[in-house]
Amino acid sequence: MAIPEKPTLTTPPTAPVRGEDPTTFSNKANAYVGFIETNVIDLTAAIDWQNTVFTATEAEATSAEADAVTATQQRVLAQTAATLAQSSANFKGVWSTLTGSLDVPAVVFHSNNYWQLIVDLADVTAEEPGISGDWKLTVLGANWQAISTSISLAANAYYAVDFGSSALTLTLPASPGTNDFVQLYKSAGTSKGAIIARNGETIMGLAENLNINVEITALYLVYNGSDWRIVR
Repeated sequence: MAIPEKPTLTTPPTAPVRGEDPTTFSNKANAYVGFIETNVIDLTAAIDWQNTVFTATEAEATSAEADAVTATQQRVLAQTAATLAQSSANFKGVWSTLTGSLDVPAVVFHSNNYWQLIVDLADVTAEEPGISGDWKLTVLGANWQAISTSISLAANAYYAVDFGSSALTLTLPASPGTNDFVQLYKSAGTSKGAIIARNGETIMGLAENLNINVEITALYLVYNGSDWRIVR
């Protein structure tokens, strides 16, 4: 069976990063939002192509698998772009400079992180981000812990993984709670061959470790109360 021509995925614009001046950050965020609509069209075509080639020979299926990974990466970019745009639009400044009441939606910068307000405040100075439960870390403010060896992962943590050239074993948290998560991204190395050890829980309903058999750039797992689910 002949494999149809692969669709082209549009290259995303440069993503905004924390630390940039507000104008540059907003311009980049707006460009990313504009990219999302085009990206959705591209992803639909890529998924249709992927479904077609799944019926091909083993060699053809290998090619399809690689392109499926690319489509997943694009989905992550789109989701991240939406979060960046929303956070940028609601950014109120440095927390220590604010006074008086503050209502949702609002994002502030404090202690080298970005925080999202989850309830309306009568006095913003009385509720310090990171101390008060009225705030939560945004993706913008994620503290990415750099790792390069096999370790046991903590719940609700972000890891920048240098996979190196040898397979790592990353063990999921013990006794996870409902909605606990673990988020990884590949900062360097070869992720193919790494193992996500289930640590007594199931992953996607299976009592098996997750063996990463293709190159990935990101992995996000959430515990639903009885099972680890791969969100992306």
